[in-house]
Amino acid sequence: MKFLFTIILLTTLIQNEADTLIGKYSYSQRHFSESLQLNADYTFQYELKMELFQQKINGNYNVVGDSLILNSFPQRDKIIVDEKSKKAEKNIFRVTNKSGHLVNYQLTITTDEGKVVELKDCYDKVKTNYSNIRSFHIIDTKGLKSPEYLIKGKQTNYFEIRFETIRVFENEKWFVNNGLKQINPIGMDGEFQNYNLTKQ
Repeated sequence: MKFLFTIILLTTLIQNEADTLIGKYSYSQRHFSESLQLNADYTFQYELKMELFQQKINGNYNVVGDSLILNSFPQRDKIIVDEKSKKAEKNIFRVTNKSGHLVNYQLTITTDEGKVVELKDCYDKVKTNYSNIRSFHIIDTKGLKSPEYLIKGKQTNYFEIRFETIRVFENEKWFVNNGLKQINPIGMDGEFQNYNLTKQ
């Protein structure tokens, strides 16, 4: 009975914590604004505005301790890679968005020895002389970073990459300071930002 009471009490405390988070959190400065609306039914609406760029994303959230867990809905793959073996001396990377349109991007590759090589201002196909590539990731012109992709095949040297240019939240943990009514967001680069979203 005491154990059941403890579970009920903890559930109530967690629910109360989540209830106090409901509302809109935002941050803005010149040519940039970011907001997150948390709803009572555990859905959210996220909006990002930059110069000449805007995204709106819906999803679901949970609260675990001091973390806000965000998941986009519908969920999408951040990156899809088709590895092929071709008769070529170089590794070739070709990047499009999910619709098949070419995009400008930066390609960062990591070799088996841990050497990191950045190839900037890329478009369509990129050829590299590195034969011992372990992994790579893509960053588009607005700063959206793909997950690190580990190369699966030992003989593959041609990579058809379809990159999701709309941000995807996948079990993304943002830090919550409920006392200050602030949320520390993770940016498109996958890192915590040096500003907070404040409850309005």
